[in-house]
Formats: sequence, C-alpha cells, structure tokens
Amino acid sequence: MKKRIEGIVVPVVTPLDKNGALDGKALCRHHEYLIKNRIAGLFVLGTTGEGPALPLKVKQDMIVKTVENSNKRVPVLVGISADNLEDYLLLADFAARSGADGVVAAPPSYLPLENCELLEFYRILASEQSLPLYVYNMPAMTKIEMPPELILEILHLPGIAGYKDSAGNAANFEKVVAGMKDRQDISLFMGPDTLLERALRAGACGGVNSGANLAPQFMVGMYDACRNGDYAGAEKYQQRIVDLQKVYQFRENICCGVAAGLKYALSKLDFMENHMTRPARPIGGEPVIDDFVRRFSQEFQI
Repeated sequence: MKKRIEGIVVPVVTPLDKNGALDGKALCRHHEYLIKNRIAGLFVLGTTGEGPALPLKVKQDMIVKTVENSNKRVPVLVGISADNLEDYLLLADFAARSGADGVVAAPPSYLPLENCELLEFYRILASEQSLPLYVYNMPAMTKIEMPPELILEILHLPGIAGYKDSAGNAANFEKVVAGMKDRQDISLFMGPDTLLERALRAGACGGVNSGANLAPQFMVGMYDACRNGDYAGAEKYQQRIVDLQKVYQFRENICCGVAAGLKYALSKLDFMENHMTRPARPIGGEPVIDDFVRRFSQEFQI
C-alpha cells in the first residue's frame, strides 16, 4: 500500500512579473520559505494559484520550476482543472513527464454534470493518465457541489489517491472521513483555513490551506497540536488562523480575495511582486493587511 500524504500541503500562489510571465526567482524564494517551515507538499495551479485562468505557458513553467525547486524534498501535486476532458489529460501528461507526484482535478466548470457523469469523469481521468489523482470539491468556482455519497463512490475508484474539500460544509466532510476510516492509503484534506482544526479532530490527515502561503507556521502548528492531542494549543492556532482571514476580505468573491490578498501580503514581505493574471487586478494599499503583515513579520523575523 502506497503511503499517503499527511500534513499541510500548500496551494501555492503563482508569482508573476509585470508582463504576466512566471517570476521564477520569486517562486524559488517562496518555495524555500514554505519547505523550511515543514510543509508536507506543494500544490500548484489550484484556485489560490489562479490555475485555470493562467496561460498554458505559465502553467507549464510553474510545473517545471516547482518540480525543480522541490527536488524531491516534498511531493508536488498539479491542478489540471479545465473545461473539457482532453485538456485535463494533456496537462496531466505534461505533469507526469515533468516529474510531478500527483494531479488534482475539480469537475469541469461549464457544463452542469449529473452525478453519474461526474463518476464517469473521474473514472476516465484516473484510468487514462498515469499519476495518482486527487478529487477537488470546489463548488464556489465550479458551480457543482459533489455530495458525500458521490465523493465516497469516487474515492473507491482505482487510481484515486485523495480528496480536497473546499465546499465549506464540515458535516459533509466528516461523513466522507467516517466512510473512509478503513482506507489508510487515501489522503483526506480540508481546504478552508478556519475549518482545519475541526477536520483534523474528525480524522482528516491534513489540510490544503491557502493561508499557509503566508503563515505556514499557523497551519503546521495546528496540525502538530492536533496530532499530539494538544487541543489547547490547537485552539491558540485557531485564533491565529481566524486573524489571518483579514487578508482575504477585499473582494466580493472570497475566492478571488484569497489569491489577491495573499499576493499583496507576500509582496509586502518581498517574496514576489503584486501582479494578478489578466484581467484580474491586484489589490493594494490596505491598512488591515499592512498591519497583519507588520505584526507577523516581527514575530517570525521575516
């Protein structure tokens, strides 16, 4: 049985230069910061990484540079979400040839597929590309919310390695955890930062948390505390994670606010420049974020 990934996997922000190309030096600097802080894996081209919105060249560069920077120190998972099956398979093939360790797929975002079609979608993806496949439930972006019963059915398909739940429904995630209690080969990850503590207590093996781009210390600390049964310590990290949410509150759509807020905050720490992929615009000049970054950088000497 292959060992599953456990711990905090970071859905990595994609650093861009002013021309919209990948900023390779910034990416390396960011990766080193994350790995130094004991993250369990790097997930590129997800929602936080603006994945489906990026040009193909930037996607490919992001995959290649991440595999190179990781240098087998942590696994690399690649988001392959698209609007049609063929594009999923093409990017999965590129990821495999580049040395990635797994691929992550949300459902196609344009057609409102029925449950039987979603099951077939994941069956084809798992069987027609070579890497372990992670299921990604992200209804805020795909407009498709997969119920726990469907998720459990998908997770029993050959080739499925895990599940990232970003639906924001902790009770539904707990049903999946309960249904998979005998499958120690499947990784079950919580996406929303603020639900990480509850998910870990319920039996999740980790999180894929956007805030770990900026404050991996909070999420890794939470994971360690819960793993060691230190729930008083976990509650302290929960309060820090709630404070971190201030970084995200500057777009009407919270998913867009996460990527934009993190890029602005990371630019204040000189990890990268503050550029979003077109036509999205960056945010800036936000005193609330500036205050959080000031306090955070002083505490951790960044």
